[in-house]
Amino acid sequence: MGLFDSPTHLLIILAVLVVLFGSAKLPKAAKSMGEAMRIFKKESAKLHEEDSSAPKQVPEWTPQQVAPPQPQVTPQQTAQVTPQQTAQEQQLAAMQQQLDAMKQQQTAAQQPPAAQPPATPAPQQTNQSS
Repeated sequence: MGLFDSPTHLLIILAVLVVLFGSAKLPKAAKSMGEAMRIFKKESAKLHEEDSSAPKQVPEWTPQQVAPPQPQVTPQQTAQVTPQQTAQEQQLAAMQQQLDAMKQQQTAAQQPPAAQPPATPAPQQTNQSS
């Protein structure tokens, strides 16, 4: 037998609540409890709408980009090298030389100076007359 099965149990619980909280506070408590339930229902409905409206995103498999194979240069094709290609190769070589020079400068700047022996002071000559 449960607590709320018979009407007499409900009446006893209601009488205890009236005695504990007073008749003036019970309507305010019921009103605030009803408002809280309405807010809770609205928010839970919004959550259910968001869950059902948002389609589940499944990451699609995309093939990885692969660099195209480099064409092999045959001896016959070397004769077909254009002046523009040679100019680009020269520019690339010049840039590589500049990069190498900068690296050398950087390593030289980072290296501590070689240990030098401390300079010895020159002996002082005094003019002493005897």
